[in-house]
Amino acid sequence: MDPFGLPEEHCIEVIDFLDGEELYFQDEGKCEDYEPDALEQCRRGLSRMIRNNKGQYLVASKDLILNFEDQTRRQLDCDNVLFMIKLYKNTEGGSFPVAIQIKSGAKLKSLKCEEKENKRKVLLVEGEAPGYIENNRHDMVFYMKGVEDIHDRYTFQSALWSGWYLAFEQEDSQYKLVLKYMEDEVDGHVDENVHFELESKQN
Repeated sequence: MDPFGLPEEHCIEVIDFLDGEELYFQDEGKCEDYEPDALEQCRRGLSRMIRNNKGQYLVASKDLILNFEDQTRRQLDCDNVLFMIKLYKNTEGGSFPVAIQIKSGAKLKSLKCEEKENKRKVLLVEGEAPGYIENNRHDMVFYMKGVEDIHDRYTFQSALWSGWYLAFEQEDSQYKLVLKYMEDEVDGHVDENVHFELESKQN
């Protein structure tokens, strides 16, 4: 069942976060020139800091390493923690395709799923996710979905590999951003390592 109660093949446009937390949508009507399997960028995007359930912020280092760090808001350098979330129009309710990017100097970096030596991982690479994608299976796209019964928490499932989610995992003394396979539906699963909070810069 479509949680938004929209007719089939209607475009859902993400407008903004209402009151800083809840997603606000607009039904653009029937998509006459829009291919259901394609992804087309929305008019607006979001700038958010990403936190795990330990209260740590996702930080991008100059050498493109992604770690979660314990920092207060006063300590934060927004240049390496403020991520741009590119939103795409969607014809299906429940989750929304997004690309996660960050500006480093004059260059734009994007999260990208990659497989090397039979290991799937997420990397930060130079370049911007396309504004229009013909195939909804793309290595820079994730499906963002609110976690059921948990306010302001979201999951990000890889559009390239179904069942693989952004997660945080401890490695030595640090928590790193990784891809994790979830056998069960994330909504009913208690593994909070795949839950993230999006926090606005103004908070």
